[in-house]
Amino acid sequence: MTRVLRQVVTIHDEREAARHARGHVSVIDDDEAVRSAVSAILRHEGYAVAEFASASAFISFEDEAEPMFAGPRCLLLDVKMPGASGLELQQRLVERKWMMPILFMSGGSSAAEAVQAMKGGAMDFLIKPFDDAQLLVAVAGALAKCVADEQASLSSLEVVRRFASLSTREAQIAKLVSGGRLNQQIAAELGIAERTVKLHRMHMMRKLGAANVIELIRILDAVS
Repeated sequence: MTRVLRQVVTIHDEREAARHARGHVSVIDDDEAVRSAVSAILRHEGYAVAEFASASAFISFEDEAEPMFAGPRCLLLDVKMPGASGLELQQRLVERKWMMPILFMSGGSSAAEAVQAMKGGAMDFLIKPFDDAQLLVAVAGALAKCVADEQASLSSLEVVRRFASLSTREAQIAKLVSGGRLNQQIAAELGIAERTVKLHRMHMMRKLGAANVIELIRILDAVS
């Protein structure tokens, strides 16, 4: 089998494995022994794993490569590495609005570095050497958060879509109702009949899926 054909087969196999995996973990550590050992544990548990020896290698892959896995993802990131550190990579990801959960691992970080990592949104800080159970619990938690964040994002998009479906008049009435105005007051303010207000209000509440004023307020807060 030629080298090119072997590469094509390998890429296909990796993509198939990633498609059926429980989740995707990017392991970023300049220590090859640590990187390989951690990746082997995760693959044994059914996770798709991509290994990187540096922050720059990970960034280049994300910028240039076609994504192999579209499901839940997280990063397992070493703190101290040549070039950009794990903390610097975390900051770059925040700036790019890449919201993948991050798990840090370190063999000798200061308390200040741990605090900085957690303030930056890291989910956990694993101290080397950590055991398999610690690793797997942390990864499972990070991937669960990724799923929850994605679902919340989809819910937010649905709320925005529903609000966008309102007519101009319905949107006006929604804001007035959420502000505590009564139908009679809204009619006077907009110069329309109270019966018309009631009709628009009924349509507005139905489109937004709001059962009462409290739910209406929550929906409007989400799109404001």
